[in-house]
Amino acid sequence: MRAIYMLTLLLSGAIIFLGSSSGPGAVQGQDRTGGPLANGFCGNCHAAGAFNPSMNLELLKDGDVVMGYMPGETYTMRVTINADAAAQVYGFQAVALSGDDNVQAGSWTPPMGTQITTLGGRDYIEHSQRSESNIFEVEWTAPANGVGNISFYSATVAANNASGSGGDGAARLDNPVVLNDLTVSTNDLPELANSINIFPNPVADQLNLQVEVEQTTDAELTIYNALGQPMLRRAIQLGVGNNQEQMDLSNFPAGHYSVEIRNSEAASRKMLLKQ
Repeated sequence: MRAIYMLTLLLSGAIIFLGSSSGPGAVQGQDRTGGPLANGFCGNCHAAGAFNPSMNLELLKDGDVVMGYMPGETYTMRVTINADAAAQVYGFQAVALSGDDNVQAGSWTPPMGTQITTLGGRDYIEHSQRSESNIFEVEWTAPANGVGNISFYSATVAANNASGSGGDGAARLDNPVVLNDLTVSTNDLPELANSINIFPNPVADQLNLQVEVEQTTDAELTIYNALGQPMLRRAIQLGVGNNQEQMDLSNFPAGHYSVEIRNSEAASRKMLLKQ
């Protein structure tokens, strides 16, 4: 009996060890992102609370953070794990979902050290081995057609590189990171700003933007050319009252443009002439 008991302990330890080094989806068959379909998050196993971890998730296009997507375009999801210097290795799991049924949204291209694990018909991106880097970057391709807003859920681990999950820490997003569907016409959305002013207009080089809003919100600033193509895209945060942004348009060709500010629920636009 003692031999069986010891064998059970060893097997349990091996499972926990593999779970922390090879991804919770692949080894445990579990969604640990902390999202609406999750069975908890990475802290279920890595529960020591060590290293004071926190995390950040961003979507980038050409190096710039974005808050919206165009169908079929490829973006970079960057997951950053912030932890005390004593942390030695890191892991993560993430999923992109859309709609009331939380269906899979888009597709992943896993770089070395990561893998795709399918759970419940949805593809999860996660580490496939322990990483000494606290930053994971993965290509994500948006759905071929607009599917409405897309929510990204993720959780992470900061570990001590020892066998098992003891002595580790975990973090998750307090709220999902949401990408707006940029195919939704802003004409169908209510006004985001009480007022929006741009000057000088016409502009030669530097454009100044003033936006007044009633509520704090994360938003996306986009400048479109006359063909409706995005020429500049930037994530911004708007506080209650007046907000100011500056943009260098010296490299823009002369012509007519529109400046748009939007979040998932509202949008405002202004026309602009570039000299």
